[in-house]
Order: sequence, then structure tokens, then C-alpha cells
Amino acid sequence: MIKVVIVDDEPKLRQGLQTLIAWESLGFTVAATAGNGRDALKIIGEEEPELIIADIRMPVMDGLQLIQHLRSAGHQMQCIILSGYADFEYAKQAIKYGVAGYLVKPVNIAEMSATLKLVRGQIEEERQRRDWYKTHVNNRELNLQRLLIPPEKNADPAKLRSMIRQADLLWSHYEIVVISPCVSEEERSECLNRLFTGLKQGIELRNAGIVIESYPYIILLLNTPLHGRQLRDQLYDEIRCIAGETRFIAATGGTVTEPGHVYNAYVNARQAVKQAFFSFNDRLLEAGRILLSSPEFPCLSADADEKVLDDLIFRLYYSLDAGNKTMVMPLLKEAAAIFYRQEQEEKSVKQSFFFLTNAIIHRLAASSRIEPKEMESVTRFLNGIYQYDYLLDLLEEIHHFLLEFAEDAGSKGKEQEIKQMIDFIQRHYAEDLRLSTLAGLLNYSTPYLGQLFRNKTGEYFNTYLDKVRIQKAKELLAQGMKVYEVAEQIGYANVNYFFSKFKKYEGRSPSEYKNP
Repeated sequence: MIKVVIVDDEPKLRQGLQTLIAWESLGFTVAATAGNGRDALKIIGEEEPELIIADIRMPVMDGLQLIQHLRSAGHQMQCIILSGYADFEYAKQAIKYGVAGYLVKPVNIAEMSATLKLVRGQIEEERQRRDWYKTHVNNRELNLQRLLIPPEKNADPAKLRSMIRQADLLWSHYEIVVISPCVSEEERSECLNRLFTGLKQGIELRNAGIVIESYPYIILLLNTPLHGRQLRDQLYDEIRCIAGETRFIAATGGTVTEPGHVYNAYVNARQAVKQAFFSFNDRLLEAGRILLSSPEFPCLSADADEKVLDDLIFRLYYSLDAGNKTMVMPLLKEAAAIFYRQEQEEKSVKQSFFFLTNAIIHRLAASSRIEPKEMESVTRFLNGIYQYDYLLDLLEEIHHFLLEFAEDAGSKGKEQEIKQMIDFIQRHYAEDLRLSTLAGLLNYSTPYLGQLFRNKTGEYFNTYLDKVRIQKAKELLAQGMKVYEVAEQIGYANVNYFFSKFKKYEGRSPSEYKNP
């Protein structure tokens, strides 16, 4: 059984999780519970659990601080975060700590059970990987296994070549291929056995290399380089024929000419398997070649801060609100490039897209673009983000989902676009509106759009925006709001700046207007 510690400051929730989840049938046992992170640390030291379930907001030490403390201390146990919708901004920070799951309160029993099954698979895989090296095969396969473990420091190359020669593995070229079936842990052993038997008969009988089972993978060591797309496709088709309906990921680590370099190629192949989410599907993957390196994805630096991501969320929302549907997919690809270049793994990228999409949904809901009755389907979609095997499929689904809420732009043309701009300003005058933002949404250069706007309205963009804000300010002042409240409400962070703008356009101060 896998030990679990539940950390939450609500006794009823702790008790509910203990009693409502079928822990034993899922392969878990609740070792202990705690009401805050500080108490949990002591318990974790005593119980040594493999899974922590923690609320993100707690007194004394919250869930995020707890996970940060555990990671800093070198603990690698899995963590599941519980959070309310209101904690969205706070929960984004959990991404960098590699949490295994993110569930929204109140906890749905079915979603928790599904998450626990995924986490159990990850824990068991890691257990088996550690135990695997304590056992296994002999002769040729044993020597291949030796090539797949890190070489000893200052190892004698001559001794290695002698061992390889005795095993009849001294070839001019070596190509490592790693195959990972996309199945549940319950099905994995049977699937690996089927792949092993079929590939062994095909590859070893024609003296093309060696096939071994090294949980959770099937590994091929080929004696002929897979140079060219045709050879890689032929091998992929052979694997697919044996796998039948079972989906799988297969990757090559590249060709090497020395036995001592096989381990590095193996590491590269495993890395390519782990990065399959970022690659093209239905082909033999190659180390270092991923979807995000293609020209359709922007080449961005990895140092994007939260302000950059917030700006991306705003641009996506503005694109939907302005009806510029063509901008949505490029912005989603820009987000994917940012997340990937922050060295996030598949799980973290999915979480990032969960947060990004959720942020846009919140803005759409706040502007009454999403009806309350639609929120149930929205929640289902958000939770389904974690189920996609490939990034491109995920982007397509998010793109399709968001377009359902895009404003209908109607017919094109400059007159219509200026009307869109005016309508947009009327809806978003209180935000940090910039001509450059609208230029991006309408695919114009900033100077050209500014000139076009002035020709059609007789006003510079900033002047027009100021006048809209001042008109709204007059309405709010007439309702009895205080000057500083009005300034903040209409988008002026600085009261003195609001004062000067109001006096410029109205010839008197806001106070004088309010109390003539």
C-alpha cells in the first residue's frame, strides 16, 4: 500500500476524504492527517509517505509553503493540491514545484479517484525502476543491460570492448530505440510481453539487433543506423503491427559507434519518450526534434515573467472580445512556447494551460459572456485538459472551446473595424488600453491604425479614450462616488492625473463638478 498524509485545516474535509475515498481498493492507505503544514512536516518525517494531499490555504504553514519546504529538503514524494477557484492566482505558483494534481474544492470523489490512479502509476513505475537494477537477465541481454546503466567513472574502455566482443555485440554502429505502451499499469505487463515476443521474433531472427524488456519499456539495440525517414517509418510500422490497437510511443536516441556511448543514446531516447507530448504523433520520435522547434511556434526566451503571461491572457481575452478569431491560435502557440522554454514538463504545461484558460473564462464570465448554466460544461472542459496525449491536440481543443465565446466580428472593412474599436473602448475603458494592443488585434501597425482612427473619428486614440473615461467619471460623480474611487473605477491609478485630465476637458475640478 502507498502511504498518504492528508493536510487540511478543515476537520470535516479531512474526515470526508478518509471515509469517502476507497483508499485500499485504489492501492493507498491514509497514514495520518494534519491541520497545517508545520504539523505535517513532523508527521511526514515519521511516516515517510509517498503522497501528500494538501490544501493550498492553511494557517501557520500553507500547502504551497509545505511543498516548497519538502522540495528544498530533497523529498520527492508526489503532491496533490486542493484549492478553491478564488485561489487561482496563488495556485499558479505550485506549477514550479511539480505537483501531481490540482483539484478544485469541493472535491469530486470521481475526479479524486482518477487522479489517485494516475499518481499510483507514477509511484509504482518509480518503485519498479529502482528495483529493476537489482535483478534480471544474463548473457547477451545482461551485457546490453550493462550498457544501459551509467558507466563507472574512469571505466576501462578496453575492458568494456572485450566484454562486448565476448557477447558478440561488437558492431560498427549502435542505434537504441525505446518503446513505451500508452496503457494502464494493470495492462502494462501483458502489453510489454506481447511487444517483446513479437519484436524479438522479427528483429533477432533477421539478425538486426537485440530486444529486451526493461520495465516500463521495450528496448531495441539495432546494429544498423536508422538513417532517413523511410527506415524510421518502416520500424515504426513494424512496431504498430505488433501493438495492434494499443497506442505507444517509440523514440530513437540516435546512432553511436562506440559501446561506451550507448548509455547516452539510451538517455536521449528516454528523454524523447518523455517529451512525446511536445512532438508530432504517429511517428518514430527523435531526440531533440520537437513540435515547438517548428517555424509555426515563436522562438521565445525562457525568462518570461508573470507580467508577460498576464499580458498574454489579456491579449487572448481581447481577441475573443474583439471577434479576432485568427489571433487565438497564434497566441495559444506563443503560450505553449513560453511554458516549454521555462523547462516545464508535460504535466506542468497542462497545468499552465488549465490556469491560462481558467483565467480567460473568469474574465469572460465577469463580462457576462458566459452564462451560469454553462459553467458546468466549462468545468468539465478544464478538467479534461489533463487527458490529452499531445500538445497539438490540446491546443486545437482549447482553440475550438474558446472560439465558442468569441464575439461575432461581422463583415470586415475599415469602417467596421473602427466601429469594433469604439465598441471595444466602451467596454474596456477602465483597463490599461493601448493603441498597440488594438493594432495587434486588428493586424495593423500602430501608426497606421492611429491615423486611420483619427481620420474616422476626428480624435487621437488617447484623446478619445480620455473623453470616454471623463464622461463615465461624470456619471459616477453624479451618483455620489468619491473622487479617488471614481479615478480608480475608470482606469486612472493616479488621482492627481485624473484631476488634471478632468479639468482639461471639463474646465473645472472633479470636486467642483460634484459640488457646483
